Amino acid sequence: MVIYPVPAAVTQAKIQLVIDETAKAHATVINSDVRALVEAQRQAEQQALVDVKA
Repeated sequence: MVIYPVPAAVTQAKIQLVIDETAKAHATVINSDVRALVEAQRQAEQQALVDVKA
């Protein structure tokens, strides 16, 4: 398990998801937010692994 500080992009993606869920946005918008959050987390984890290996 990699422990790393939460990057701003991940925090922003989480906030956008909460905003859209609260506003009861269309399902496609929420799906898009979830995909963006997963991708931001994946990139952050990948970067953390690269930093550990370096």
